[in-house]
Amino acid sequence: MVDFRLRVTFFACHSPDLIRMAGDPEAIMKRLLPIIILSVIYLHCGNPTEALYKKYHEVVSSVGELDDTKMQKYIKTMRILRQEGINFQKWLEQNPDGGKDGFNKIESAIQEGGFEDYATFVKVNAKVAWAWNMAQAEVGMEKQKNLNEASQDMTQQGIDMIDQQLADPNIPEETKAELRNTREQLVSQKQVIKDTWDENRVYADWAMEVVGPLTNDKEVALVKKYETELMEVFTGLSKEQIQQVHELSMPQLELNP
Repeated sequence: MVDFRLRVTFFACHSPDLIRMAGDPEAIMKRLLPIIILSVIYLHCGNPTEALYKKYHEVVSSVGELDDTKMQKYIKTMRILRQEGINFQKWLEQNPDGGKDGFNKIESAIQEGGFEDYATFVKVNAKVAWAWNMAQAEVGMEKQKNLNEASQDMTQQGIDMIDQQLADPNIPEETKAELRNTREQLVSQKQVIKDTWDENRVYADWAMEVVGPLTNDKEVALVKKYETELMEVFTGLSKEQIQQVHELSMPQLELNP
């Protein structure tokens, strides 16, 4: 089953280095506490409990619901961070003991994007991530459903054509024997297609049930609205490059039933 989810980096991956190298680790820890809580929830997302759902919403509630303004700030900030991430790596190589200053550089980039601070951005990032996961799952499942139905329909068309030939008295019995064998193979193939879809659907539905409580329909719809821009900042590819990838990767998924 194709996994249509795209995880979003929380930009907390450097926090251990920042804490270790900073002159005031306690202050850094206080600033990173919300991120650490989110990371724990994220790592347990494979089997979340109601308590984890509740804790997650408590942590991110301070930023409110996603809206157009937040999404535009988020996309702007992600573009800045993508560029600053490259610059920061070079800067850190030249300043290996500058962890605290490095953290301030990252936070400055986030503030340049329009967010109050690092923690606020990470909370919005988490909300975007879960909405993105759900949006991609919904889109992916719909495309897979269309492909499954199209595959079964085409297989059935082959079966119907053979049935017409089997009903034709002018076709020799020897040929009909071969047709019956082919028909049997097509019937088996159609069943395999259906069974594979049914099996994959169980796992997909379970995954969507897990992610569902971490987002809502309004935020999922909003993320879909900004899908092109988000894909650009997540992948680092241009709109044209993404379109090329799309055109070369299973265009049959666009089939409508």
